[in-house]
Amino acid sequence: MKNQQTFEREKADDNGNNRVATPNTHIVINTNRLWYGEDSTVSAFIATAYDEQGNRVDSMNGYFVEPKTDYDRAKIEGDDKAIMYGSYNIVPKKKGQRFEWYVDNVPGRTGIAIHGGVDSTDTSGCLLPAEKFIHDSNSDNYTTIGTQKKKKELFDFFNRYGKNGIKINIGL
Repeated sequence: MKNQQTFEREKADDNGNNRVATPNTHIVINTNRLWYGEDSTVSAFIATAYDEQGNRVDSMNGYFVEPKTDYDRAKIEGDDKAIMYGSYNIVPKKKGQRFEWYVDNVPGRTGIAIHGGVDSTDTSGCLLPAEKFIHDSNSDNYTTIGTQKKKKELFDFFNRYGKNGIKINIGL
């Protein structure tokens, strides 16, 4: 019997979301929080696809911009802070006619998505992928560059290699 996550993963592949999946592969994303601004946090990430023997198949990298990091408030539902560091699954969920990608089982939080945006005002704890970012020294915050392009690249990567799961490890 298939669980809901498996069913949604297969439906996301069948829904025409970009590329054909490579069977028997999974993805591990490792992030490292690099900069902490007044209202935003920047992480570097590397997403690596592995085959069923654990061999590296492909990889990509980029940045995530999140809201300000405050670990005392990171587990409060609806708070606009970066999520708590830890390991989570990334799962597809239907949004309208398409599937979007969400960070699953975040302690105290729901609806943590990976989506496009410019800066921390475009997110309430979600991850905004970016090719580059700019530090505004006047406000000590960060804005993204190339977020739509990086989001598409990341989602294509998920669709191609995430057939057997996607795990994200969010560092400090």
